[in-house]
Amino acid sequence: MAITSGTGPHAAWLNVGGGSLLVEHGSVSQSAQRKSSSFSVKVPLTLESESLLATLGDNEATISVMARGQTSTLLTGEVDSTEFDYIGRCVHVTGRDKSAKLHDNKSSEKWLNKMPSEIVQDLIGRVGLSGNVASSTIMAGKKLQQDFVKLSDSVSFSYIIHKMAEFDGARWWVDPNGNFNYQPIGSPIGTYSISINQNTQPISSDCLALRVHRNVQAGKGIAVTVKAWHPKKKQVFSYTSNVEGNGSPLQYNYHIPTLEDQHVQKYAKAQATEKAMHELVVHATVVGDPSVSAGMGLSLSGTEFFDQTFDIDAVHHEFGMSGYRTSISARAAGQGRTAS
Repeated sequence: MAITSGTGPHAAWLNVGGGSLLVEHGSVSQSAQRKSSSFSVKVPLTLESESLLATLGDNEATISVMARGQTSTLLTGEVDSTEFDYIGRCVHVTGRDKSAKLHDNKSSEKWLNKMPSEIVQDLIGRVGLSGNVASSTIMAGKKLQQDFVKLSDSVSFSYIIHKMAEFDGARWWVDPNGNFNYQPIGSPIGTYSISINQNTQPISSDCLALRVHRNVQAGKGIAVTVKAWHPKKKQVFSYTSNVEGNGSPLQYNYHIPTLEDQHVQKYAKAQATEKAMHELVVHATVVGDPSVSAGMGLSLSGTEFFDQTFDIDAVHHEFGMSGYRTSISARAAGQGRTAS
């Protein structure tokens, strides 16, 4: 849960090349929105930092922070660039988490009779990642003759994983310790709690800032229809997934050839769930806290209308001589709105 009893001292380090460099100022942006997390830090220019950073090649870097007496890792990845400021006497260092190689590597190949989760496991294993991949329930790709076939055409590993997640109704991210996660939307790993008490004067909260944005259009009913003509079976498969809401339903129609019945249903439900998730977005800023990270759930209480758990999409840690703050962005459909 969010910190309520004061800030306390803090410090941060860039650990790379066998050395540990104190950070003057920096940030870590964690993402569970099917893209890489990143960091940007400024360290003093010294003989140690220059010798560590001037000749980096393959490397593993971590950003760690000490807050309230405990040291935690905010990101594990690799340094992408270094900039040496010889007058300002500092080095600017940027990098990404271990999913960066999923964006850098491309694929042109064919998978036969594979689940989306099996394709994901294959691709992350090629770049040295492992972790927590939820099993899919149906085959990936389209059924041609007797086989389900999934093709890729010179696209990045991350794009393929993105399309698998889009089909599965899942999201993927790499956690601060470098473990890959592929989980259904609405299935966060861990929960972080924030609250506000509006029954006192003045009001009290464990947040420095708290805003809830409601997209009225996304809060209306949603109807997603997917149709597919299957040339071998000479049949049209169609399914409409509905999410109840406040107002006349928004209609979405997709025509995707060569899908079978179970694939049509799966895709329609995944799309309906994704669209409903845009209804509510929470933006909160708390006292710097390394225990919260992207991929967790955000439990909100004290608002009357919006008390529920949200999927945390992004966490931004800002730390340095000016202090340490953590900003959180999370989203969800309204309570009880699920795809049928």
